[in-house]
Amino acid sequence: MLFLLLPLCATLPVYWYFYENTRLTDPLSEMEREWLGRLDRPLVLAVTPDTRPLEFVDAQGEYQGMVADYVHRVAEELNIEFEVVEPANMQELLWLAKQRRVDVIAAFAGNPASTDAMLFTNPYLELSTAILANRSGKEPLSLSVISEKKMGLALPKGYDVLSYVEKFYPDIHIQTTYNYLAALLHVSFNEIDATIISLPQASYFIEDKGITNLRVAGYTDYRLYYRMGVRSDMPILADIFQKALDNITPVERERILKRWVHLQQDYLSAFFSNRFIWYIIVSIVSFTLLAFVGIIFWNRTLRLRVNERTRELKRELKDRTRFLAALDQAEDGIFILDTDGILEYVNASLLNLTQYTEEEMLGRHISMLRAKQHPQEFFEELWKVLRSGGVWRGETVYVKKNGEEISAEVTATPVFDETGALINIVELIRDVTEQRKMEEHLKQSQKLEELGTLAGGIAHDFNNIIAAISGYAELALPSTEKGSRAHTNLERIQQVAERARAMVHQILVFSRRRKPEKVLVDVSAMVKEVLQLLRPSLPSTIEIKSKLADGCTVMADASQLHQVVMNLGTNAGYAMRTNGGILTISISSIQLLAGTARLMGLSRGRYVSLVVEDTGEGIPAHHVRRIFDPFFTTKPKGEGTGMGLSMVHGIITSMRGHISVESSEGVGTRFTVLIPYSKGEEEGEIPTAVPLTEGEGSIMLVDDEEDLVKVYSAALEDLGYDVRPYNDSAEALGAFRDNPYSIDLLITDQTMPKLTGDKLATAVHIIRPDLPIILCSGYSDAIDSIKEGQNGIRKVLLKPFELQDLGRAVQELLRRKL
Repeated sequence: MLFLLLPLCATLPVYWYFYENTRLTDPLSEMEREWLGRLDRPLVLAVTPDTRPLEFVDAQGEYQGMVADYVHRVAEELNIEFEVVEPANMQELLWLAKQRRVDVIAAFAGNPASTDAMLFTNPYLELSTAILANRSGKEPLSLSVISEKKMGLALPKGYDVLSYVEKFYPDIHIQTTYNYLAALLHVSFNEIDATIISLPQASYFIEDKGITNLRVAGYTDYRLYYRMGVRSDMPILADIFQKALDNITPVERERILKRWVHLQQDYLSAFFSNRFIWYIIVSIVSFTLLAFVGIIFWNRTLRLRVNERTRELKRELKDRTRFLAALDQAEDGIFILDTDGILEYVNASLLNLTQYTEEEMLGRHISMLRAKQHPQEFFEELWKVLRSGGVWRGETVYVKKNGEEISAEVTATPVFDETGALINIVELIRDVTEQRKMEEHLKQSQKLEELGTLAGGIAHDFNNIIAAISGYAELALPSTEKGSRAHTNLERIQQVAERARAMVHQILVFSRRRKPEKVLVDVSAMVKEVLQLLRPSLPSTIEIKSKLADGCTVMADASQLHQVVMNLGTNAGYAMRTNGGILTISISSIQLLAGTARLMGLSRGRYVSLVVEDTGEGIPAHHVRRIFDPFFTTKPKGEGTGMGLSMVHGIITSMRGHISVESSEGVGTRFTVLIPYSKGEEEGEIPTAVPLTEGEGSIMLVDDEEDLVKVYSAALEDLGYDVRPYNDSAEALGAFRDNPYSIDLLITDQTMPKLTGDKLATAVHIIRPDLPIILCSGYSDAIDSIKEGQNGIRKVLLKPFELQDLGRAVQELLRRKL
C-alpha cells in the first residue's frame, strides 16, 4: 500500500500546477469558429519598426521576437496563418492601417485613441522603462533629477515616450534620433546624458552591438503597454484575439519573457519566484520523505549506503552543473576542440555570437568559423604554440552563419591528460568588432578634422587669389564693348570666381570653420548647376532625367543644399555603376495637411519636394532602417565612411525639413526630401544701392598680396582718390606715425606677416581715434571676434568682394566723416 501511495503523493503537486495553468475548454464560441473557418486567406500582420527584440524579421525572413512568440501562440490556438509585412517606419505602418492594407498590428504601444482605423485588445504585454546612462557617471538618475540638472535625453522621433517627457518634464533638453540604436550610441559616445528604453530593447541592442559602457541609472514611471490592433471593420476578429490572448497561461508568458530578456536578470530570485520550481521542490521533498520512510522498513544498512552514494552524486552533479552554468553564462564565447580541430563543446554566448545552433556546430571542424584572411602559416604557428604547452593570444576573424565577419580577441589554452598528452584546446573569444569599427571611425573623424584645419589654412590665400582674378576682370570690363567676346569672357571669369568663392565657403562650413549663411535659394536652378557637375563623373550608361518646377525657393545655405543634392546623386550613380540605369531628379511644390505633417514631425504648410530616384541595385530591407545612422555604410572598405547620408539627414533636419527613403532590391531607391518653402524677406521697399560717384581724399591701402594692392589701388584711383599702397604692415604703421593726419581712411588686410590687420587698426586708433578703418579678410579665426565699431574699424569686408562694394564702403565712410 505504501508503494502505491508514493508515486501518487509525489505527482499531486505537479498535477495541481499544470491544472492551474492549463485551459481545457475552447475559448471561442461556435459563431466565432465558423467565422474563422470562412477565412480564405492568411491575415496580413504588420511588424512595428525598430522594436527589436519585441518583433522583427531576421536575415532568414523568419518572424521573431517576444511579440512574435505571442502571435505564434495565437495562430496555433486559432489555427490561422499570418502573412507578415515589415513597414520601413511608423508613418508607413499607420498609413497601411488607414488604407486597410493590414489586418493586424501585433505590437501597438501608442494611444488607441490616436487612430480610428483599428480596434484594440486589452494590453497583453506590459514593460517598464529604464534610464540608461554612460558608465563614466555613477549617480542614480530619475526624470526629476535630469529635469533639475538641465540634463539631456536622446529619444527616438515619433514615439510616445517623447510626448510623455515633453508633457511632464518640459525643462529636459531632448535630442531626437532616428531610432533607439542611434539614441544608445549618442549616450555611449557621451554626446548626451541618457536615454529612456525598455529593458528588452536595451538588452537586445547592448548584446547585439557589443556596447559595454552603458549602465542602468534608474527607472521611470512611464510604462509600455502593448496591444493587438485589428481592422475596425472586423470587430469579431478583435474579440477572437482577445479570447486567444486571455487563454495564454502565466507559465507561457513567463517563458516568453525569459527567452528575450537577459539584461541584469537576478537568476537566483527568478529561480525561487518560479511557482513551477516550488511545485517540483514540494514534489521532490514529498517523495524523499516517503521514500525515506519506506527505506527504513526495507533495510537500514541499504538506506545508509544509498544515502551516502546519493550525497556523493549530488556533490558531483552540483560541481558539474556549476561548472557548465559558469561556462554557459560567461559573457565571452567559449568552445572546446579535440586535437583534430573538431568542436566538442560550445557555450550559449558563442551560439548567440555566431547565430548557429548547438546541433549545427558540435562534431564539425573549427574551419566552419574561420575566415580566409589568415594564411595557413598563421594556424600552423598557433598549433605549434599550443602543442608546446604555451597559451596563444592574438586576434583573428570568425564568420557568422549569415556570412558576416567578426573581429575577435582569442585566448587558446591547451589541456593535457595525466600522461602529458594533449587532449583538448579551450578557446575563449571576445567580440571586438564594434571596438575596431569605432577605432576606424575615430581615424575617419581625425581625417575630417585634419581636412578642416587644411581648409582653414588655405582659405585666406585662395580667397586672395579669387579676389585678384575677380578684381582684374572687373577693372577690365569697362574697357570692353558690351556684347563683345572679350566682355563676355570677362563676365564668365567673374562667374567662375564667384563659384570658387562659394566652394571655399562650402569647405569652411563643412569643416565648421564658418557658420552656414542662409539665403533665398532657387532649388531648381541649384539642381541644374549640380547636374552639370555630376554628369562628367557618371558612366555613360547612366541616363539623367530632371523634372524641375519653377518658383521652388527655400531659405538655406546654398553650399549645404548643394552638398545634399550632390551626395544623393553620387550615391544613386554608385548603385547603377555596374548595370547602368536612369537617375531622375524632380523638384516640385506640395502642400502638407496637418495629419500628414504630424506623422513626419513637421508643421502643416507649403514645402519644396526634392526627389532623387535611381533604378539601381536597391537597399536590403534590414539596412533601410539604419541608412541614416552615423558611420553606417554598405560600401566596401575604402569606398565610403558612412558619414554622407548622416550629414544629409543632419542638414535637412537643421532646415526643419524631412527626408525619407524607399527601396526595393533589384528595382531601385527613391529619396524624398521636404524643405519648408520660403519666398524670402517680407516684400517692402527694396533698398537702392548708392550710386558710385567720384570722390576725394587720401587712402592708406595695406595688403601683403601685391596683386590685390594693384587691383584695389587702380579701382580707387579711378574714382578720384589718392591711394598710398603698402605691402608691409609694419612699414605702413611707421609711415602713419610720421604723418598721422595726412590720410583720411585706412584699408587693411587682416592676415599679414609681422603685424595683423586688427593689431594695425588698434595701433592706428590709439594715435588717431577719429580715423575710419576698413578691415578686409580672406579668412581668419580672429575675424569672428572682430566687430564693426571696435578700435576704429567701421566696416569689415570678406574677400573676395566686388570692387563696387569697396568703392561704396569708402564713399560712405568718407561722406560720413565729412
